[in-house]
Amino acid sequence: MKPSPSVLIVEDEAAMVLALQLRLKAGGFSVCGIASSKDEAVSLATEHLPDFVIMDIRLSGEGDGIDAAREIADGLGTNVIFTTGYAEEDVRKRAMEVEPLAFLVKPFRIAELITIMNRHRESPEKLPNSKK
Repeated sequence: MKPSPSVLIVEDEAAMVLALQLRLKAGGFSVCGIASSKDEAVSLATEHLPDFVIMDIRLSGEGDGIDAAREIADGLGTNVIFTTGYAEEDVRKRAMEVEPLAFLVKPFRIAELITIMNRHRESPEKLPNSKK
């Protein structure tokens, strides 16, 4: 049996973190870490090598989720899914430069997020850090 794909949640809203944790676990994913800042996200991604990073764009501290995602995607090749309450075109354009799996505007359905992740979990070659 394959191990559950691992997910790093980068989000500074506690209620959203809890909802994501519960639904991801029920969907067969393993949450390997939770971060609320850019530096914490990059550090945890480097430590845990997640298959997916669910990345809020607005974070605590210096930098934002797009900066964090760029470092993570460039350095580790990890699949990033952006979640944000900011749908402005300039934000979306900057985020799309990272080539995320998806850009979801809050409020979004967590079921939609899980569907996107399941499409990629079916193909191990699309999970760069999966244990084969």
